[in-house]
Amino acid sequence: MKEKYITLNNLSKQYYAKNGTVEALKNVSLTISQNEIFGVIGLSGAGKSTLVRCINLLERPDSGEVIIDGENLLTLDREQLRLRRQKIGMIFQHFNLLEQQTVLNNVCFPLEIRGISKAERRKKAMELLDKVGLAEKAESYPSQLSGGQKQRVAIARVLANEPDILLCDEATSALDPETKCQGLFSTPTFHCMKNANVDFSTMAIKSCFIHFLLRASSCPN
Repeated sequence: MKEKYITLNNLSKQYYAKNGTVEALKNVSLTISQNEIFGVIGLSGAGKSTLVRCINLLERPDSGEVIIDGENLLTLDREQLRLRRQKIGMIFQHFNLLEQQTVLNNVCFPLEIRGISKAERRKKAMELLDKVGLAEKAESYPSQLSGGQKQRVAIARVLANEPDILLCDEATSALDPETKCQGLFSTPTFHCMKNANVDFSTMAIKSCFIHFLLRASSCPN
């Protein structure tokens, strides 16, 4: 039996608006094992993003527990949580790239924050860009890339910190449905994400595409 790595116990989250209360999560409990690809599937507005963002406490639940590797994140102080998040990577739906920086510098950025030397971070960033098939775009700017290419830069950037957990909030949203369900599985992008799961620990994917998740869970490296 696989070891439990992420445990969510009775998570609830409400949002308050002028026209009333929105109950995004209600007593949600689940477990994700180490080295597991776990998909969260549902209609728009069902609370998928809220659930994924609760794992690294970008959204703090109103009640419940978020336990990672035996540690309840809700009991950590700000500094402890900051250090814990260094090993919880997240690929956002809208890329969040630095528009005034090159592709290479975008991938180097988290390594620069950690104090990694310029030579070492450039070497690692180029290796990651090569893995996602964008080494030739290293000196380009985000405005010169397609949506799918921007998404691959975001994937390379989040892998720079070698996360134990990789959270994906619609990590294939810039690709059309046919590409998601067919072509993606032979691209450097998917294999880079797949390798992250094998080399590190766990992936939690938010997706509306059931076929995509079924293929992802069975696709060989």
